[in-house]
Amino acid sequence: MVIEAVTELSFDYATLDEGHLKFLKTAFKGASAVLVGEDGARTVKVEDLKPLDPIQEITAIPDSLKVAQVVPGLAATLEKRGLLAFKVLETAAAPATHTEAKAEAPPDALAPGTQAAKQRHEAKRVEIKRFLDTIEMANTNREQSSTIIEEMLDAGRAGRFSATPVESVVEDIIRQGSSPAMKAIAGLRGSDQTYAHCTDMAVILQGAYVDILQRSNKEISDANRRFALIAGFMHDIGKSEVPKDILESTQRFAPDSKEMIIMRNHTTYGARILSEMGMPDPTINVAHFHHVKKDDTLLNSYPAVSYGQVLPLTKLASIADVYQALIGRRKYKRNWVPGKAIEYLLSLQGSEFDEKVLGEFIKSMGRYPVGSLLRLSTGDLGFVLELGPDEFPDRPIVAVVENATGEVLGTTVLLDLMMEPDIGVEEVVDHYEHYNESEDQAYQIFQSIRVA
Repeated sequence: MVIEAVTELSFDYATLDEGHLKFLKTAFKGASAVLVGEDGARTVKVEDLKPLDPIQEITAIPDSLKVAQVVPGLAATLEKRGLLAFKVLETAAAPATHTEAKAEAPPDALAPGTQAAKQRHEAKRVEIKRFLDTIEMANTNREQSSTIIEEMLDAGRAGRFSATPVESVVEDIIRQGSSPAMKAIAGLRGSDQTYAHCTDMAVILQGAYVDILQRSNKEISDANRRFALIAGFMHDIGKSEVPKDILESTQRFAPDSKEMIIMRNHTTYGARILSEMGMPDPTINVAHFHHVKKDDTLLNSYPAVSYGQVLPLTKLASIADVYQALIGRRKYKRNWVPGKAIEYLLSLQGSEFDEKVLGEFIKSMGRYPVGSLLRLSTGDLGFVLELGPDEFPDRPIVAVVENATGEVLGTTVLLDLMMEPDIGVEEVVDHYEHYNESEDQAYQIFQSIRVA
């Protein structure tokens, strides 16, 4: 058996950096790469690849590079390199069967109540304190970013498009490390239909994108963070050509209404605007195709293009976009809490979303995203401050703020469910309903949490 082509690559290759370029040009010298852009697919020599090129496949692998005798463990090795699926050719020389060895878990493997869980708890406690210190600053960044988005779209209506203000606020967010807290605030406070939506979607997209790369044991640069944030901030720039009375309407338009037809054109407008601004192809792809569904025959899939033209980053952005729309405030609907939104997204896998990409997104957000209000099996209520590990997604770290009798606690109790095997999550609580003295009551309680 020989590998003739690589037909699926991980997010590592969605936007090439120098490290990935060096690997490809060394490992696949003489092969070809299929790139997907606004003009469709095109093929280039691997040696001619450039940073940010969006690779879909590696083809025409020279005979000298084809991997013969596909041996046990090769699939895992290639997967670590981000090469996920292949076109193979059976050969007479290849063994008929292979047996993959499965590593035994070490005795100190992470599990509730173990020493490894205790060590994780101490490390996470430090991260949580740092996270809580950024809440107020993150809220300020979120408000400023939303204002900048509104000003950018207003300037666009006058024909003056500039990425400079967005790039400036992105630098602030990266320098201050405030995007994780901004992401939590998005689920606690909701958003408007366009401006805060773009801000929240951007930090959600960036968080998921960076997490995916980290799970591949890749070093994350500020360039990665910057790229994903800008793609998110700019994804709805085409709404600058949608009349404001439609954009800010308080009513839900019928799918076949003239207003909805105009609204749907924002993706095509956005692709044109970003192309004229000289933005990278992946950023343009996000703006153009973030409403294209895996089943592109669905009525809510637009524009009318094949799902094959949608880049991995855009597939991730489309999920972040719907997730934010669910948790965001709209005048014609109530907003969902993050935990319920995650449950709804799962019902769309395979029809609207790519299963693998959705799986990665949910790993990033967690079964109970940070900021979720949970009722524990003890009856206590607590806000999630840290996700459970991948192996135990239902065992997050929570700040208990209210006991089983409804008494609001004056002192925060930090409860790590990895340290409490007998305590579990009973349900996700709608914090808008539970804390309803004001729209921001839940946020006010969350931002007051302190850990010693």
